Amino acid sequence: MKKYKYLLFDADHTLVDYNKDEIAAFRAVYEEIGVPVSDDLLLYSHRLSETVWTEAGLYDVHSERIQQQYHVLYRSHVKGVFERVFEKYPCNADAAALGELFLKRLETRGNLYDGAEEVLAALSQKTGGRYAISIATNGIIPIQTGRLQAIEKYVDKVYISESVGAIKPLPTFFERVLSDMGAKREECLMIGDSLSSDIVGAKGAGIDACWYNPKKKANESGVTPDFEITDLRELLAIL
Repeated sequence: MKKYKYLLFDADHTLVDYNKDEIAAFRAVYEEIGVPVSDDLLLYSHRLSETVWTEAGLYDVHSERIQQQYHVLYRSHVKGVFERVFEKYPCNADAAALGELFLKRLETRGNLYDGAEEVLAALSQKTGGRYAISIATNGIIPIQTGRLQAIEKYVDKVYISESVGAIKPLPTFFERVLSDMGAKREECLMIGDSLSSDIVGAKGAGIDACWYNPKKKANESGVTPDFEITDLRELLAIL
């Protein structure tokens, strides 16, 4: 078994539950503007967010256009969500202003996945483990920083694409992370849920990768991860 020194964890859908955080942000926005909140409204908003994100091309992280405009599109897509929500749930509020408010409400403490804190506590050098742990995530600086507050005590460094100046899976992202950590690529293991950004990106940069695959999805990426887990706690046996 290769001995790693550095563990790079993805954030969303790996350590923190973006779906729960997003729904909580929608709830906060609707409560602030006095819109009656129902489960139907929250679910509809969440599903529309997924639809608009997909239509904007934000999942296509291998597209040069998305690589260049990712953070602008991330911020602007929420306006489209509220515009379409209000087609079914009429409201006089300004969709653009609500989009900004929504992003602000996303900056709060995130919901962790089951086992995330347990695993980080066991592995981190800060709490008796053997590994320097960093977060390597695509996203907006204040949103990711706020949502990762619950685990910052286990983490040495947080690398957010907006501050790195490149998104995963670009080699530039990983090269800048390695340089800042002072680490060799063979000393690192990337753990993440996204084949297209985490696994393809890490392997393309010469870094070993562990695919977190709780839903047991088929691998159609053409890239084989070094490890595959369905529960974060399985890392403790691997490492």
